[in-house]
Amino acid sequence: MTPPANVCTVPTGGAGGASVGQKVGKKMGLTEAEKLAIGENVLVMYGQERILLRKGSLDVDELAGLLELQLEEAKAANAVQESLKRQLVASTKVATAKLQKAYITASGMLDMAIAVVDKTSDAAKNLRRLRSRVRMPDQAEEARPLPEPVPGAK
Repeated sequence: MTPPANVCTVPTGGAGGASVGQKVGKKMGLTEAEKLAIGENVLVMYGQERILLRKGSLDVDELAGLLELQLEEAKAANAVQESLKRQLVASTKVATAKLQKAYITASGMLDMAIAVVDKTSDAAKNLRRLRSRVRMPDQAEEARPLPEPVPGAK
């Protein structure tokens, strides 16, 4: 049966409703768009078959109103979710940029400390380990050697 022109169609996939590459016998859940399309299709059908459905003792207006309300609530909740996704992406960009800025500052401060203690000294060697220790396999905090104090520093 061909659906009316104002009804959304939802692709059903291959044999038995299976999608391409999906084993027959396993059913995949509907996507959000498919669920929304089914709800909208039912509303259209209730409008077109109003007389027939009323003969079958269905309160068409009440049921259609209920479904319309639920679809609007779902669309509104989805809009909120999509907005939050966009905010999360933007927030991630801000956090990443701030973390990079803090890293550049910390790295520059470490470079200055190394220069102050003479970059060829043992103290500088210990200070350079701050960078390499970050990538070492996990060790107990007590087992990690602390940098030696800078001579002459207060």
